[in-house]
Amino acid sequence: MLKSVRWGVVAVLWVLTVCGFTGQSAWAQTPVELTKADVTKQKTMDASQWAALGIRLGDTKDNAMRTLAGIKTISVQEDAAAGRIFVLSPANSKTVVMSLKVVENQVTTLNLVGGFGEWLQGDTKLLFRAFEDDSLRHKLLGREDGRQTVQGGTKESPVVNVTYAYYKEGLLLSLAAKRSADGKQTETTRELVLIYPARTR
Repeated sequence: MLKSVRWGVVAVLWVLTVCGFTGQSAWAQTPVELTKADVTKQKTMDASQWAALGIRLGDTKDNAMRTLAGIKTISVQEDAAAGRIFVLSPANSKTVVMSLKVVENQVTTLNLVGGFGEWLQGDTKLLFRAFEDDSLRHKLLGREDGRQTVQGGTKESPVVNVTYAYYKEGLLLSLAAKRSADGKQTETTRELVLIYPARTR
């Protein structure tokens, strides 16, 4: 009798162990939603494991469109020629807050623009508001892999675009500043871009 009980306990423990590992594996495959969690608090920074409005890198175009169609507070526009899907908010506006790049029916890039920053959480929101603050950025993400500055526009109305690249994490932080012709105002655009992390070579 005791032997049967002992084997029964062993069997139960084995099942719990297997289920535990399976549960952990499933959890690891579940993306972290940027509108619900502060991703700077994640142990590993990996953009391929994040989602924005339920969309993640690698999703099919059809799945992405279905997911976005279920969100009543936004509207969606597709530019098939450019391979882009644009998310506008509020739904009846022309303000783009996110865009998806689709290649061969697969989402390969997520661009989070302007007003999307208000939906981010914790230090992720703070980071979005202050890309250019080296101290803050280095604290939350570490030193960037590369920094690119591009100047454009006109002499009267210059534009400066600075991109901080974190290829290992799959992040591009872009800040564009455009000065008005009279020099009295500066229009700033911020963009957080999710790409596949670069493979180690």
